[in-house]
Amino acid sequence: MNSALLNQSTLENDAFVTGGGADFGEMDFAWLKAAIYRSRWILLGGAILGAVIGLVLALLATPLYTATATIQIESQGPQILGGESDASGIQETNEKEYRKTQVAILTSRTLLERVARTLNYTKDPAFFDRLDMDRPSSAVGSDDYVRSVVSALSERTNVSEQTDTRLVDIHFTGPDPKQAQSIVNTIGTQFIQETLERRFATTDYSRRYLQQQIDRTRALLQNSERALINYEQSAGITNVGASNDDKTHVSLTDSNLNAMNDAFAKAQSARILAETQWSKTAGAALMSIPEVMNNPTIQSMQIDRAGKVTQLQGELERHSETYPTVQTLRAQIASIDVMMDTAAKRIRQSIKDQYDIARDQEASMAQSVTALRNASLNEQTRGIQLSTLKRDADTNHQLYDALLGRFREINATAGVTINNISVIDPAEVPQTPVWPLPVFNFLIGLVAGAIAGMLVAFLRERLDDTVRTPDEVERRLGLPLVGLVPMLKDSDVAADIADPTSSFSESIYSIRTSLQLATAHGIPRTLAFTSTQQGEGKSTTALALAKELAQSGQRTLIIDADLRRPALHRHCGLENESGFSNLLTGQTDVASLVRKSAALGDLGIMTSGPLPVSAPRLLTLETISAALDLLTPSYDVIIIDCPPVLGLADALQISSATEGTLYVHEAGRASQRQTISSLRRLRRGGANVIGILLTKFDFHRDGYSNYGYSQYYYNYEAAKN
Repeated sequence: MNSALLNQSTLENDAFVTGGGADFGEMDFAWLKAAIYRSRWILLGGAILGAVIGLVLALLATPLYTATATIQIESQGPQILGGESDASGIQETNEKEYRKTQVAILTSRTLLERVARTLNYTKDPAFFDRLDMDRPSSAVGSDDYVRSVVSALSERTNVSEQTDTRLVDIHFTGPDPKQAQSIVNTIGTQFIQETLERRFATTDYSRRYLQQQIDRTRALLQNSERALINYEQSAGITNVGASNDDKTHVSLTDSNLNAMNDAFAKAQSARILAETQWSKTAGAALMSIPEVMNNPTIQSMQIDRAGKVTQLQGELERHSETYPTVQTLRAQIASIDVMMDTAAKRIRQSIKDQYDIARDQEASMAQSVTALRNASLNEQTRGIQLSTLKRDADTNHQLYDALLGRFREINATAGVTINNISVIDPAEVPQTPVWPLPVFNFLIGLVAGAIAGMLVAFLRERLDDTVRTPDEVERRLGLPLVGLVPMLKDSDVAADIADPTSSFSESIYSIRTSLQLATAHGIPRTLAFTSTQQGEGKSTTALALAKELAQSGQRTLIIDADLRRPALHRHCGLENESGFSNLLTGQTDVASLVRKSAALGDLGIMTSGPLPVSAPRLLTLETISAALDLLTPSYDVIIIDCPPVLGLADALQISSATEGTLYVHEAGRASQRQTISSLRRLRRGGANVIGILLTKFDFHRDGYSNYGYSQYYYNYEAAKN
């Protein structure tokens, strides 16, 4: 149909449209800015209203004060006597868990009830009034009233740990600063008092319990020791402990067996050594035995013999074998050899004698050990009962000593109060309320109001089904945008139409250019203007376009085809005595029906003429086609100002008889559903809808002041001025 305009409609639009099936994924900054601008008064009003409400609530609210006290919680109390332990048994390996436990105790029901009773709140009927709370229906002093008081204290008490320290802060918030101070300090003192009382109670219970256990264990120890002694006496078992403190019970036989075993082991070792030495000596040469070689006598003889041998060698060098000196030396050497052999044999015999003695001693001791072992085995049957009695006595003795030692420790520390909790900073009377904070409330109300305004604006944008922007025209209506006509003030309409440099005139030039691409021969010969409803700028735009075409040299005729509420004659300042209705009824004198206006130049104007009784009966396809056939030879372009489509059939008949139809849509007026319904009716009636004219588009109002079209023409006008 019109390829150029259809191609134009395929341009990508990324604006996020909130109405009529808009795609939430197609959101861009331009749409967001436009939406904020359109809803600026809602946002501003919501923010101001929220800020005022927040400020009023802050001024009307009861001031609340928070008193804070700081205490220190140690896992172990101070060691006053040097040997006592914490009476509470605190041996926490995890101090963090211990402190968490103490923090929980600070807000426990029992502690808060102690505080309430200490401050006499359980019997005070004005307690809830001072806290600005509703008084319970139960009687003052009753259990229900006490529970209500404790609950009120719990709601307003807060405990927090200081990071990386053993300090804990106790907070209480209420309308009375002095009461808040009193409650916080009482919580601290009562917490310390309760801890001490709990430890004292634990110590007293421990003493009584240990005393009972000591008496019972003492009786058991006496009975077990008495039974042990009686059995030893009856069995003939002698206590051979090393000292009075040594409670090891060993029989005399076992003692002798132990001593004989030690002696037998030594004798056996001595025999093994002697046997080893003899086995090395028995088959060895006499002079190779270590004991012989190390013997001083043998060594002295060897030295003496070596000297004699040396002298003999000297004599043999000077004398012969028969020389007396030589023979004497040989005799002396032989005598020394005999004495050395005799001494070596005695040494070897002594080694043999030592081996024999060690062997005999071993055999003798083995017999004694065997005899003692047999005797010990006979005593073992009696020793089983002895061992049982001894173990009972030892166990009872150890238990008695442990209980007695612990009892002495507790007695030593019974009068000492160990406290691991101390108040570091008592609470002072707070001077400044923590709530309300007027500035904070003002800012919170401002933000909350702005958010509420944003929600309302978003809902408004979402529910708004109107087509407001050029982007929405092509995306929602499925037709190309032929032109964009800016919003004009009522007092400036005639001036903007007459001014060729105005933004309105520039928009008409743009529409003319787009229409020249609508068909193969340029602007359609017959062009109908229609809209969804009355007052969308259809007649003004049609008149301005007709004027522009006439001024450009084309023979142009504009016809007011609205036979119900005609307006063209008023715009042109003409009478409406005759016109289009006369032509439809068969009057063929066209020249008498066409008029001209000095302000519009050569533009031919055909007003509606007298209004018929029934416009639909007059506006049939046959009568309209016949009328256009009479006019077409005399004009290059015929523009027909049709009535609106919504609820009427006139525009359907007229548009079906023309070559093309321009659909005029006022920005932000008719809903998308109404417009689509009207376009659907036109198509079904055979109309050739070329595109959409978006009229009364206010760049500033719709938040598109940075739209390129507006910038260009406004800057152009400024340059002209």
